[in-house]
Amino acid sequence: MTINISGEFIDSSINPKFLSTPKIVLYFENGKEDRRIPLVVRFNNLMYIDGKCLFSGTYTYRLDYIFWKTRGEALPFNMYINLGLADFYEEKIPVDITPVEVEQDERFFTIKFRGNHFSITSKPERLAGEDRKRALVQAVNSVLKFITCVFSVLLIPLYILEGLLTFTGFTSMPSKIQAENVFVRLGSYIVYRMAVVSRESFTMDRYKRNLIRKKYKHKKRRRKVQPNKITFFSTRREELSGNFEFVYNKIKDDENLDIHFMFNTKTFRQMTRKDIDEFAEMCATSKVIILDEFTPQIHLIDLKPETKLIQLWHACGAFKTFGFSRLGKPKGSPQPTRMHRNYDYVTVSSKYCKKCHSEGFGISTDNIVPTGIARTDIFFDKTYKEKVTNEFYEAYPNFRDKKIILFAPTFRGDLKSSARYPMDLFDIREVCESLGDDYAIIIKHHPFITEQHPIPEEYSDRVIDLSESTEINDLLFVSDVVISDYSSLVFEASLLNIPMLFYAYDLQSYIKSRDFYFDFKLYIPGKICTSLYTLLEAIKKEDFETEKIERFRNMFFDDLDGKSTERIAKLIYKCLE
Repeated sequence: MTINISGEFIDSSINPKFLSTPKIVLYFENGKEDRRIPLVVRFNNLMYIDGKCLFSGTYTYRLDYIFWKTRGEALPFNMYINLGLADFYEEKIPVDITPVEVEQDERFFTIKFRGNHFSITSKPERLAGEDRKRALVQAVNSVLKFITCVFSVLLIPLYILEGLLTFTGFTSMPSKIQAENVFVRLGSYIVYRMAVVSRESFTMDRYKRNLIRKKYKHKKRRRKVQPNKITFFSTRREELSGNFEFVYNKIKDDENLDIHFMFNTKTFRQMTRKDIDEFAEMCATSKVIILDEFTPQIHLIDLKPETKLIQLWHACGAFKTFGFSRLGKPKGSPQPTRMHRNYDYVTVSSKYCKKCHSEGFGISTDNIVPTGIARTDIFFDKTYKEKVTNEFYEAYPNFRDKKIILFAPTFRGDLKSSARYPMDLFDIREVCESLGDDYAIIIKHHPFITEQHPIPEEYSDRVIDLSESTEINDLLFVSDVVISDYSSLVFEASLLNIPMLFYAYDLQSYIKSRDFYFDFKLYIPGKICTSLYTLLEAIKKEDFETEKIERFRNMFFDDLDGKSTERIAKLIYKCLE
């Protein structure tokens, strides 16, 4: 169903240079769960005229995919609008679509709506007929696929000859085949030609995904859930650290718990049959599975109802949009996808974050729990602060008695493979010459950035690049100023009340491509600088706009008590009951 909404804000103070896109979120509820889905509003759908902001947005939604936990129950539901612009925000604005009942006939469903009330009724006769038709088509397609696959296999000698000819220059190798090893290139070419002839994907990713589903179905039928088994599963770390370490240390002494770990950073392509078997076993037998990051393997399968999935999302607060909040944007999650939607609980740092993470993950608001973030407990531990501070100055004695600047920007690009940062925009020579000997600089790029920040030899005694080592939270204890842009590090920095500067030289383009959950210029806890000159001037004048920090901190942290891990442990025990 295509939903189109247009409207206007009326405010004489509206200035298009200082506002992000109006945020319109469709809010659905059916009595058992709710769902927030953004309406796609693009910059070219905005007009600012005489103090009015005119906007419009449209998107085609699969109404049968609105809810997840109750998706098979066909419950009637209501729709409202949540509306935000600048510092204005209001939830559950009534929508009067039509004063009379309207029935819309879809292929397999009948949709009835009146006012803001919807009901969806399936058409069993059409669904049954479609099932028979689909079964027949699948049978025919299977036969055709088998024939074309056999034919493509018979042609392998020809593909080998073609591949060898590419090495002589007689023919050219497809541009997407870039392997340096001759045998790998030849093998890739053979697979490529088989896929072209058979019109079937032979990718290893697809094979591994299907194998995961098959293995789990087998384990699900034969293995029982162990009532006290807890598994920490991560695809981003190889050892116990971060939120996992804090939570584990809290529950490790309970002898009634059977705690397991599965740390596997391999991609689908790299996973072995043993890896897949262990994953399937873990999912089939664990009572509680704890994640700390987007984990695609877990979303391929339907866990048993008695297994609870907890996402200890790694980032504090709610900053850059992600997941379903990026609907209609590059790399945004498409509305019908399964990704993220099977979480039973997601832990966040404040009640304000509930609506943001509910929208981003496509799950009900009740599944978002404001326990706080476990790893932030260190900021309330004076003993830990003294320990890491002493360790730092022992390792870098030249930094004693200097004002330490932590430069920690995020990366640019959509993926890890394309991640980059324009190093020349933070030229170390220019920075050091402008600030003088009173300042020392710690550089901490995002883990996706593999390039070293160039540091002139004459400044190596007061500039260090710790991008490949040292926990970034530990560096905050010795920092006098934090320079970032769109990194979630600013949430942790606000807990220590550290002055912050935001080197946002590409703010408008970043808003268009990625966007934020709040108006960046209104809520960010520090001064925004768009050039290196203005950044250095702000440092020298100590113009940090620190008065913004308290409001920001109170917005994104409910409990400033260092007991987040304790609350998460209680949630885990609740899931075991």
